[in-house]
Amino acid sequence: MTAIPAAPAPGAALPAVTAQVDVISIQSQVVYGYVGNNAAMPVFRKAGLRAIAVPTVILSNTPHYPTLHGGATPLDWFQGLLRGLDERGVTRVARAVVCGYLGQPGQADLLAGWLPALRAARPGLKVHIDPVMGDRNDGLYVDEGLVAQYRGLLVPLADGMTPNHFELELLVGRALSSIDEVVAAARELIALGPDWVVVTSAAPMAAAPGTLQLVVVTRDEATVVTHPEIAIPPSVHGTGDVFMASVTARLLNGTDLVQAAREAAAQVTVALERTRELAWEELAVDE
Repeated sequence: MTAIPAAPAPGAALPAVTAQVDVISIQSQVVYGYVGNNAAMPVFRKAGLRAIAVPTVILSNTPHYPTLHGGATPLDWFQGLLRGLDERGVTRVARAVVCGYLGQPGQADLLAGWLPALRAARPGLKVHIDPVMGDRNDGLYVDEGLVAQYRGLLVPLADGMTPNHFELELLVGRALSSIDEVVAAARELIALGPDWVVVTSAAPMAAAPGTLQLVVVTRDEATVVTHPEIAIPPSVHGTGDVFMASVTARLLNGTDLVQAAREAAAQVTVALERTRELAWEELAVDE
């Protein structure tokens, strides 16, 4: 006869398990403003997902203001934060890792060592990388060494990527002027590892006035999605962070890739319209 385990005594502590975490979000952290994790975390919460924020930098605000305080997370701290996720069991339950803005090339090295072990232990986990390096208005705003780090170390580890047009040009090392050229460049990245690449603000010189284009690219298909261009103050950033979080959330909730990109673009448009309505200097992210 099989013994029946005794019920715990009244008031006895029950065994604890790791809290559920759907997304590990590795990107910038600011005290004031909505970029990086400040932009992404509300998106995950609104989608009903539990996310943990890992800061690559801790800044008072974005560098676009006259004053700036803080800096990149020290490498020993950053390595410890990643190790802590393993030690607390978070990496045994997480469904996705999102990587955004990195504060220094050494962080890419640490991620390139951490992610393969994580993926080997959890084959179903998704790694989504937004190679945040710059844009057409601001140019390159990260350490120049990160361009090679993304290209050589992190692209092969990604399941999906969301570069903007400027960042895609950096990754393939040449100017791109048409949608066809953007698609071909995206497939060069896909050949290195990712299943898909969504290029935002794609081929801006070929877009109709008042519109922006994004291109959803896989090995076999390419779909162009058009959405309105909303005029905003130059201090407003974080749209790419909202977009990546929104795409990731929708994919985890079962939406197909093209529809996820359409809905993410719509969510960004709503945030920009709200920002313009409020006349804010920061993105109005829906909490």
